Amino acid sequence: MTTNTKWTELDFLKMVDTLNQSDQYRVITKYNKPEFYNLCADLPKKIGVFLDIEATGLSFSEDKLIELGMVKFEYSDDGRIFRILEEFNGYQDPKKSISAFITGLTGISDDMVKGQKIDESAVAEYLEDVDLIIAHNAKFDRSFFEITFPNITPKAWACSMYDINGSVAFVASIALCVYNETKKGSNAISYFT
Repeated sequence: MTTNTKWTELDFLKMVDTLNQSDQYRVITKYNKPEFYNLCADLPKKIGVFLDIEATGLSFSEDKLIELGMVKFEYSDDGRIFRILEEFNGYQDPKKSISAFITGLTGISDDMVKGQKIDESAVAEYLEDVDLIIAHNAKFDRSFFEITFPNITPKAWACSMYDINGSVAFVASIALCVYNETKKGSNAISYFT
């Protein structure tokens, strides 16, 4: 039986609240990216990128990059994030089978990467105006990045685990997480709102 019930925002909020009170459900909500995180026109701004790499394993000498995701953001020297800018994402065929473990961990399958190649010149162009690249585990990400894209002009790198003040790392992490979730067709976890 079909009904033509019109649900209101309040109805949805009540449903979410009911489901969240259960130990059987966890409701996620869509993240709505604000236009600006901070406003300050007179501060000099720099461009950073939060970068994430997925690979077929942990060894940059034996394993291959299978996904590159980057999100640009505008920031100041005092650590304030002003806004999230454009995103970049690409898959790369590792020319070998992706293990079931890596597919389970990353959600990336052989079919998703088959025949895909990330254009090095597109990556170089995207990074042209960037002052700083941040990765959560920069040792891992940077190793795979530099092996895969050896001709890209070197940039300053930082690790969000060790080098970056918490607020910058948090906002940059949110940007990349939201980007990754939305490209998969899902929604970011509600505590990001």
